[in-house]
Amino acid sequence: MTNTGRNSLVLSLLLIFIVGGTLLLLSNSSKKIENLQDENDVTEKELRKLESQISNIDSLMALYELRKAMVAEQRKVILKEDNPKTTYQYLLRLQDMMNRNIIYDFATNKLSTNAEEGANSYIVSGRANYMDVANFARYIEHQRALITIEELSLGSDGVANSDTVSFSMVLSTHFHPSGLEWADLKPAHITTGIKNYQLFRSRVWDKAQYYEYEEEDPNLIDLDSSNLIGMGEKRVFIRDNQGIIRIININDRVKGGYLYSIDLRDNQAVFKVDKYGLEENQIMYLIKEN
Repeated sequence: MTNTGRNSLVLSLLLIFIVGGTLLLLSNSSKKIENLQDENDVTEKELRKLESQISNIDSLMALYELRKAMVAEQRKVILKEDNPKTTYQYLLRLQDMMNRNIIYDFATNKLSTNAEEGANSYIVSGRANYMDVANFARYIEHQRALITIEELSLGSDGVANSDTVSFSMVLSTHFHPSGLEWADLKPAHITTGIKNYQLFRSRVWDKAQYYEYEEEDPNLIDLDSSNLIGMGEKRVFIRDNQGIIRIININDRVKGGYLYSIDLRDNQAVFKVDKYGLEENQIMYLIKEN
């Protein structure tokens, strides 16, 4: 074989190897590209799934925050957890709402054996103005935290301090893992009120007391020094101690009370009068003048 033929054969073999290697490489590359494409498709599907889950998480978080806000606006909510410190701080918050500073002792009465749900019991005792104590109890009852007053006792602090009372109350703070955090509690608007009534002031006296009525109108007629001289269906005629004739209609005020009813058949007028701390009927009979 000549050199030319040998060279041609070698070149032909090299060409065959190169072409074969190139085809094999292209085949492997094609398979890798297909595998990568499949992996990209799977990854893209996972990404779409994750995006959907993230979108759902955002929606669920929004619903969760909305639920928390709605729960916080409810009239009464149970708390997620409780301990003496949180209850004591809550009572201080109530005093801030009342704009009052009540001095009292705070002590633990009984802690729940179940740390996850139950009720802790506390004792609050001290001395304060009666209306402050009454409003304190009202705020505990009507504000949002589920704290119940199990016992409440009041005692008079003596005549010299008729507006001051000693008090003691047993509170139960209820909690559950599904409840609300203390920090999420929002103040409730309380519409119910308490009348300024002196509970511990003596209500019955040994002689007539007219102080409240005299301050309101000192010219009200005194029934004890007057006479009933005339009657009608809706009014009566009374002569006072100065000889002046007064016309009193039903529900008109007199000293210590008001005209309640007129009985023409029995010639009498009935007045509701509070002289000694209790409202009583005072009856005046018609006196015929000559």
